[in-house]
Amino acid sequence: MLIKSKMEVKMEMKSKKGIALNQAFGAVLTLVLVSVLVIVAIYLFSNLSTTFVAGTAASNATNSMITQFAGYPTLIGLVGTIIFLGLVIGVLVASFMFGGKKGA
Repeated sequence: MLIKSKMEVKMEMKSKKGIALNQAFGAVLTLVLVSVLVIVAIYLFSNLSTTFVAGTAASNATNSMITQFAGYPTLIGLVGTIIFLGLVIGVLVASFMFGGKKGA
């Protein structure tokens, strides 16, 4: 049967004890990989800019990329904070929803 009855939904809700924190593994792993990629990109662009003569178009373009990539760590920190707050709020909501009266 594709549609669950109200009784089946209530039984599933009573059997849950909280939220599993391992569900956030994918988001945290993606955040770490993106931050490592940004750090490597800034390092490569910095080394690349030393090979060009100052004032040339290639040097200016490389310095522009370094400046634009320098703003990404702030955004990564913001996304990490949002993920952390989402986990905390999820755990609190789950504990209030499922941690009520045992006899009800």
